[in-house]
Amino acid sequence: MALEAFVTALACLSTTANSTSSNLPGKHFSVITRNSAEPFLLAEKDTASCPVSTLGGLAARIQLMTDELQTLKTELNELQQLIEEYKNQDSGLITTRLLRPLPASVQTFPVPLATPTDDTPRNCHDEKHGQVRIRIAPDVEPFFASCDQKVKNGGWMVIAYRFDGSQEFNKEWKDYKSGFGSINSEFFIGLDKLHLLTNSEHHELLIIMRNKNGEERFALYDHFSIGSESEKYLLYVLGAYHGDAGDSLRYHAGKKFTTYDQDNDDNGQNCARTHAGAWWYGRECFESNLFGTFQSKYGQEIGYFKGILWKTFLPGPSGSLSYVRMLIRPLKK
Repeated sequence: MALEAFVTALACLSTTANSTSSNLPGKHFSVITRNSAEPFLLAEKDTASCPVSTLGGLAARIQLMTDELQTLKTELNELQQLIEEYKNQDSGLITTRLLRPLPASVQTFPVPLATPTDDTPRNCHDEKHGQVRIRIAPDVEPFFASCDQKVKNGGWMVIAYRFDGSQEFNKEWKDYKSGFGSINSEFFIGLDKLHLLTNSEHHELLIIMRNKNGEERFALYDHFSIGSESEKYLLYVLGAYHGDAGDSLRYHAGKKFTTYDQDNDDNGQNCARTHAGAWWYGRECFESNLFGTFQSKYGQEIGYFKGILWKTFLPGPSGSLSYVRMLIRPLKK
């Protein structure tokens, strides 16, 4: 055995500088101390020099192990190359080169074929008008969304809707993270879904709003995307503006989302607390706030910039928009 040969060789190579002899009759033992009072007995040996066969066997074993190590290194390099090729695939399909056999010494297991994805749509493009079951990605739970195929050539998914004040929008971080309300009434889709949607492909943002007199205006941005929760859902992409409502969202580009229980703005105070609603606030808080307090159904105006406001349409400090819809859709290629 290799271990026995190794031990024997060590015993043979032990010198008088680090060994002592036992006084047992007829026998001589090599001992190596371990900085302790008790010696560590290795093996019985003759007083003659070490046999050549012992040292030769050990040298052969070392050479064999060296050769095996080199072979393993070569196979490891091949595996690393395969991994890099897989990462660099443009189409995601396994190339012919990747299908070549792995090194024989590597234990392989059957690779399960990719499970066919279902036909659940990823967005509202070419879907029916109304409620549609959406699955953003195969590993994401599906959900029902409100699709609009009537406004501006269709294909829109409604992400926020306000029209009667029945749903409270001054909510905690966890509520905005997951979403709240009913798509048949007032609701917000949720920041997690909005992040996944707007990062899955290039999306437009459409905002439709009305004042208390029923005058309607819109703002359209040709690119819209928000960050993840670890990035505080910052509004990190806001494209070119088109519309007649004015560009009151531009100030909020690059700002993090703030709720009354999580302050991520640059203001000395929590803007969500000051203005009674969550939003992408900045140092001067806002130029728009579509998640502010809804106008009272009895007509009493809300003051101190706490309403649903859009600076270039309804600037405040009193009043509130009476209708808001925020919609997104993939930009057509």
